[in-house]
Amino acid sequence: MKFLKTIIVLVLPFFGLAQSFPTDAKVLEDVKKYHGKIATAKVQNEWKLEKEAGYTFSNMAKRVVAATTMKENGVNKNLIGLAIYVRGGAGENWNFSRYFVTSSETIGLTMLNETQLKEQTIELLRTNPGRVLVNYTDIAWVYGITFPVGLKSETDRTGDIIYKAEIEYEQKFISSYPFEGGLKRFKAPLEIYVRPVGGVLKVAVASVGYSESFQETRMTEKQHNALIVLGQKPFDELYGPQGPAIPGNKTSEKAKENKNAESNTTSDKKELKLPKLKIKGF
Repeated sequence: MKFLKTIIVLVLPFFGLAQSFPTDAKVLEDVKKYHGKIATAKVQNEWKLEKEAGYTFSNMAKRVVAATTMKENGVNKNLIGLAIYVRGGAGENWNFSRYFVTSSETIGLTMLNETQLKEQTIELLRTNPGRVLVNYTDIAWVYGITFPVGLKSETDRTGDIIYKAEIEYEQKFISSYPFEGGLKRFKAPLEIYVRPVGGVLKVAVASVGYSESFQETRMTEKQHNALIVLGQKPFDELYGPQGPAIPGNKTSEKAKENKNAESNTTSDKKELKLPKLKIKGF
Protein backbone atom coordinates (compact mmCIF):
# COMPACT_ATOMS: atom_id res chain seq x y z
CA MET A 1 0.00 0.00 0.00
CA LYS A 2 2.87 2.32 0.85
CA PHE A 3 4.40 1.54 -2.55
CA LEU A 4 1.11 2.46 -4.28
CA LYS A 5 0.95 5.83 -2.48
CA THR A 6 4.50 6.55 -3.61
CA ILE A 7 3.51 5.91 -7.26
CA ILE A 8 0.50 8.28 -6.97
CA VAL A 9 2.69 11.02 -5.48
CA LEU A 10 5.16 10.65 -8.35
CA VAL A 11 2.48 10.67 -11.07
CA LEU A 12 0.58 13.77 -9.89
CA PRO A 13 3.41 16.27 -10.45
CA PHE A 14 3.98 14.79 -13.91
CA PHE A 15 0.28 15.24 -14.78
CA GLY A 16 0.40 18.85 -13.58
CA LEU A 17 3.44 19.49 -15.75
CA ALA A 18 1.67 17.98 -18.78
CA GLN A 19 -1.25 20.40 -18.33
CA SER A 20 0.99 23.46 -17.82
CA PHE A 21 -0.43 25.94 -20.29
CA PRO A 22 1.38 29.01 -21.71
CA THR A 23 1.08 32.13 -19.57
CA ASP A 24 -1.31 34.92 -20.59
CA ALA A 25 1.66 37.11 -21.49
CA LYS A 26 3.03 34.38 -23.76
CA VAL A 27 -0.36 33.91 -25.45
CA LEU A 28 -0.65 37.64 -26.22
CA GLU A 29 2.92 37.73 -27.50
CA ASP A 30 2.26 34.79 -29.83
CA VAL A 31 -1.02 36.23 -31.14
CA LYS A 32 0.45 39.67 -31.89
CA LYS A 33 3.44 38.14 -33.64
CA TYR A 34 1.19 35.87 -35.71
CA HIS A 35 -1.40 38.49 -36.79
CA GLY A 36 0.95 41.40 -37.31
CA LYS A 37 -1.69 44.15 -37.25
CA ILE A 38 -2.95 43.85 -33.66
CA ALA A 39 -2.67 46.96 -31.50
CA THR A 40 -4.20 45.62 -28.27
CA ALA A 41 -5.24 42.16 -27.08
CA LYS A 42 -6.70 40.50 -24.00
CA VAL A 43 -7.19 36.84 -23.06
CA GLN A 44 -10.68 35.70 -22.08
CA ASN A 45 -12.27 32.62 -20.51
CA GLU A 46 -10.34 29.49 -19.57
CA TRP A 47 -8.35 27.00 -21.60
CA LYS A 48 -10.32 24.43 -23.56
CA LEU A 49 -8.78 21.04 -24.37
CA GLU A 50 -9.63 19.04 -27.49
CA LYS A 51 -8.65 15.59 -28.73
CA GLU A 52 -8.41 15.21 -32.49
CA ALA A 53 -9.07 11.94 -34.31
CA GLY A 54 -6.16 9.52 -34.01
CA TYR A 55 -4.96 10.82 -30.62
CA THR A 56 -5.40 9.10 -27.27
CA PHE A 57 -4.81 12.34 -25.33
CA SER A 58 -5.84 15.99 -25.63
CA ASN A 59 -3.46 17.29 -28.27
CA MET A 60 -4.98 20.74 -28.76
CA ALA A 61 -5.62 23.65 -26.37
CA LYS A 62 -7.55 26.82 -27.17
CA ARG A 63 -7.83 30.20 -25.45
CA VAL A 64 -10.15 33.05 -26.46
CA VAL A 65 -8.37 36.31 -27.29
CA ALA A 66 -10.15 39.62 -27.97
CA ALA A 67 -8.10 42.09 -30.00
CA THR A 68 -8.19 45.44 -31.77
CA THR A 69 -6.24 46.04 -34.95
CA MET A 70 -4.16 49.09 -35.76
CA LYS A 71 -5.91 51.90 -37.62
CA GLU A 72 -5.57 51.98 -41.39
CA ASN A 73 -7.13 54.93 -43.26
CA GLY A 74 -8.95 55.82 -40.05
CA VAL A 75 -10.46 52.34 -39.73
CA ASN A 76 -9.75 49.46 -37.35
CA LYS A 77 -11.37 46.16 -36.36
CA ASN A 78 -12.46 44.48 -33.16
CA LEU A 79 -11.60 40.79 -33.33
CA ILE A 80 -12.58 37.73 -31.35
CA GLY A 81 -10.45 34.67 -32.01
CA LEU A 82 -8.84 31.54 -30.65
CA ALA A 83 -5.17 31.17 -29.81
CA ILE A 84 -4.55 27.52 -30.70
CA TYR A 85 -1.72 25.44 -29.25
CA VAL A 86 -0.80 21.85 -30.08
CA ARG A 87 1.49 19.11 -28.75
CA GLY A 88 2.73 15.80 -30.08
CA GLY A 89 2.71 13.86 -26.79
CA ALA A 90 0.87 13.92 -23.48
CA GLY A 91 3.96 15.01 -21.59
CA GLU A 92 5.27 17.52 -24.16
CA ASN A 93 5.12 21.32 -24.09
CA TRP A 94 2.39 23.27 -25.84
CA ASN A 95 3.45 24.94 -29.10
CA PHE A 96 1.64 27.89 -30.68
CA SER A 97 -0.13 26.96 -33.95
CA ARG A 98 -2.28 29.91 -35.06
CA TYR A 99 -4.74 32.65 -34.13
CA PHE A 100 -8.10 31.75 -35.68
CA VAL A 101 -10.46 34.75 -35.96
CA THR A 102 -14.06 33.72 -35.27
CA SER A 103 -15.69 37.16 -35.58
CA SER A 104 -14.73 40.64 -36.70
CA GLU A 105 -16.34 44.07 -36.50
CA THR A 106 -15.15 47.08 -38.50
CA ILE A 107 -15.07 50.37 -36.59
CA GLY A 108 -15.10 53.91 -37.98
CA LEU A 109 -16.91 53.41 -41.31
CA THR A 110 -20.19 54.85 -42.59
CA MET A 111 -22.60 52.05 -43.41
CA LEU A 112 -24.12 51.81 -46.89
CA ASN A 113 -27.84 52.47 -47.29
CA GLU A 114 -30.22 50.41 -49.44
CA THR A 115 -29.85 52.62 -52.51
CA GLN A 116 -26.05 52.50 -52.35
CA LEU A 117 -26.02 48.72 -51.91
CA LYS A 118 -28.30 48.25 -54.91
CA GLU A 119 -26.41 50.72 -57.12
CA GLN A 120 -23.01 49.22 -56.28
CA THR A 121 -24.23 45.67 -56.91
CA ILE A 122 -25.72 46.72 -60.25
CA GLU A 123 -22.42 48.40 -61.11
CA LEU A 124 -20.65 45.13 -60.32
CA LEU A 125 -23.03 43.34 -62.70
CA ARG A 126 -22.32 46.00 -65.28
CA THR A 127 -18.53 45.76 -65.09
CA ASN A 128 -17.87 42.24 -63.84
CA PRO A 129 -21.03 40.05 -63.89
CA GLY A 130 -19.08 36.96 -62.89
CA ARG A 131 -18.62 38.40 -59.38
CA VAL A 132 -22.39 38.18 -58.91
CA LEU A 133 -23.69 35.52 -61.31
CA VAL A 134 -21.22 32.69 -61.80
CA ASN A 135 -23.16 31.33 -64.81
CA TYR A 136 -23.79 34.80 -66.29
CA THR A 137 -23.31 33.53 -69.87
CA ASP A 138 -26.72 31.83 -69.52
CA ILE A 139 -28.47 34.89 -68.08
CA ALA A 140 -30.69 36.59 -70.65
CA TRP A 141 -32.18 39.26 -68.40
CA VAL A 142 -31.91 40.82 -64.95
CA TYR A 143 -35.09 42.43 -63.59
CA GLY A 144 -33.63 43.90 -60.45
CA ILE A 145 -32.35 43.54 -56.89
CA THR A 146 -34.55 43.97 -53.82
CA PHE A 147 -34.24 43.68 -50.04
CA PRO A 148 -37.42 41.83 -48.97
CA VAL A 149 -36.51 41.83 -45.26
CA GLY A 150 -34.81 45.23 -45.17
CA LEU A 151 -31.13 45.83 -44.49
CA LYS A 152 -30.47 42.76 -42.36
CA SER A 153 -26.80 41.81 -42.19
CA GLU A 154 -24.21 39.73 -40.39
CA THR A 155 -20.43 39.96 -40.10
CA ASP A 156 -18.22 36.98 -40.88
CA ARG A 157 -14.85 36.24 -39.31
CA THR A 158 -12.97 38.19 -42.00
CA GLY A 159 -14.89 41.37 -41.24
CA ASP A 160 -17.05 41.32 -44.37
CA ILE A 161 -20.58 42.62 -43.81
CA ILE A 162 -23.07 40.31 -45.52
CA TYR A 163 -26.48 41.67 -46.56
CA LYS A 164 -29.45 39.48 -47.48
CA ALA A 165 -31.12 40.45 -50.74
CA GLU A 166 -32.99 38.92 -53.69
CA ILE A 167 -32.22 39.00 -57.41
CA GLU A 168 -34.74 38.30 -60.17
CA TYR A 169 -33.51 37.10 -63.55
CA GLU A 170 -34.17 34.99 -66.66
CA GLN A 171 -31.87 32.05 -67.41
CA LYS A 172 -31.60 29.97 -70.58
CA PHE A 173 -32.14 26.23 -70.20
CA ILE A 174 -32.29 23.07 -72.29
CA SER A 175 -34.17 20.15 -70.77
CA SER A 176 -33.81 17.54 -73.54
CA TYR A 177 -33.25 16.74 -77.22
CA PRO A 178 -35.06 16.77 -79.65
CA PHE A 179 -34.93 20.34 -78.49
CA GLU A 180 -36.97 21.35 -75.49
CA GLY A 181 -35.89 24.50 -73.72
CA GLY A 182 -36.33 28.20 -73.28
CA LEU A 183 -36.14 30.57 -70.34
CA LYS A 184 -36.67 30.04 -66.64
CA ARG A 185 -37.45 32.96 -64.37
CA PHE A 186 -36.01 33.01 -60.85
CA LYS A 187 -36.23 35.03 -57.66
CA ALA A 188 -33.11 33.84 -55.91
CA PRO A 189 -31.56 34.75 -52.55
CA LEU A 190 -28.52 36.98 -52.92
CA GLU A 191 -25.79 37.58 -50.33
CA ILE A 192 -23.94 40.86 -50.88
CA TYR A 193 -20.47 41.06 -49.34
CA VAL A 194 -19.33 44.54 -48.29
CA ARG A 195 -15.80 45.32 -47.13
CA PRO A 196 -13.63 48.40 -46.52
CA VAL A 197 -11.68 49.62 -49.55
CA GLY A 198 -9.56 52.73 -49.19
CA GLY A 199 -11.29 53.78 -45.98
CA VAL A 200 -14.89 53.38 -47.26
CA LEU A 201 -17.28 50.45 -47.48
CA LYS A 202 -17.86 48.96 -50.92
CA VAL A 203 -19.65 45.97 -52.43
CA ALA A 204 -16.89 43.50 -53.26
CA VAL A 205 -18.75 40.40 -54.43
CA ALA A 206 -22.17 38.74 -54.26
CA SER A 207 -23.33 35.14 -54.11
CA VAL A 208 -26.58 33.78 -55.58
CA GLY A 209 -28.30 31.02 -53.62
CA TYR A 210 -30.54 28.18 -54.79
CA SER A 211 -34.18 28.70 -55.73
CA GLU A 212 -36.83 27.02 -57.87
CA SER A 213 -37.97 28.80 -61.03
CA PHE A 214 -41.49 30.24 -60.83
CA GLN A 215 -42.06 30.72 -64.57
CA GLU A 216 -40.98 29.00 -67.81
CA THR A 217 -41.07 30.32 -71.35
CA ARG A 218 -40.77 27.59 -73.97
CA MET A 219 -39.24 28.43 -77.35
CA THR A 220 -37.78 26.88 -80.47
CA GLU A 221 -34.12 25.97 -80.71
CA LYS A 222 -33.60 28.82 -83.17
CA GLN A 223 -35.14 31.33 -80.77
CA HIS A 224 -33.11 29.90 -77.90
CA ASN A 225 -29.83 30.18 -79.80
CA ALA A 226 -30.64 33.75 -80.86
CA LEU A 227 -31.17 34.98 -77.30
CA ILE A 228 -28.67 37.61 -76.17
CA VAL A 229 -27.03 36.96 -72.79
CA LEU A 230 -24.90 38.96 -70.35
CA GLY A 231 -21.51 39.76 -71.79
CA GLN A 232 -22.77 39.98 -75.37
CA LYS A 233 -24.36 43.39 -74.99
CA PRO A 234 -23.97 46.24 -72.48
CA PHE A 235 -25.64 45.26 -69.20
CA ASP A 236 -28.14 48.14 -69.33
CA GLU A 237 -29.66 46.67 -72.50
CA LEU A 238 -30.48 43.47 -70.60
CA TYR A 239 -31.73 45.04 -67.38
CA GLY A 240 -35.06 46.44 -66.26
CA PRO A 241 -38.68 45.55 -65.48
CA GLN A 242 -39.75 44.93 -69.11
CA GLY A 243 -38.03 41.56 -69.56
CA PRO A 244 -36.26 40.04 -72.59
CA ALA A 245 -37.46 40.24 -76.17
CA ILE A 246 -37.82 36.73 -77.59
CA PRO A 247 -36.45 36.58 -81.13
CA GLY A 248 -39.08 35.77 -83.79
CA ASN A 249 -41.92 35.52 -81.29
CA LYS A 250 -44.80 35.84 -83.78
CA THR A 251 -47.42 35.41 -81.07
CA SER A 252 -46.24 38.40 -79.11
CA GLU A 253 -45.77 40.41 -82.32
CA LYS A 254 -49.32 39.54 -83.43
CA ALA A 255 -50.66 40.49 -80.03
CA LYS A 256 -48.84 43.80 -80.32
CA GLU A 257 -50.32 44.36 -83.80
CA ASN A 258 -53.82 43.54 -82.51
CA LYS A 259 -53.33 45.92 -79.62
CA ASN A 260 -52.26 48.67 -82.00
CA ALA A 261 -55.16 47.92 -84.33
CA GLU A 262 -57.57 48.01 -81.41
CA SER A 263 -56.10 51.29 -80.31
CA ASN A 264 -56.51 52.73 -83.82
CA THR A 265 -60.12 51.49 -84.06
CA THR A 266 -60.95 53.09 -80.74
CA SER A 267 -59.34 56.29 -81.91
CA ASP A 268 -61.33 56.20 -85.20
CA LYS A 269 -64.57 55.69 -83.28
CA LYS A 270 -63.84 58.72 -81.18
CA GLU A 271 -63.34 60.81 -84.33
CA LEU A 272 -66.46 59.46 -86.10
CA LYS A 273 -69.09 62.20 -86.39
CA LEU A 274 -72.73 61.42 -87.19
CA PRO A 275 -74.64 63.78 -89.50
CA LYS A 276 -77.24 66.00 -87.87
CA LEU A 277 -80.85 65.02 -88.70
CA LYS A 278 -83.46 67.68 -89.36
CA ILE A 279 -86.99 66.76 -88.31
CA LYS A 280 -89.91 68.68 -89.84
CA GLY A 281 -91.99 70.69 -87.46
CA PHE A 282 -89.10 71.63 -85.25
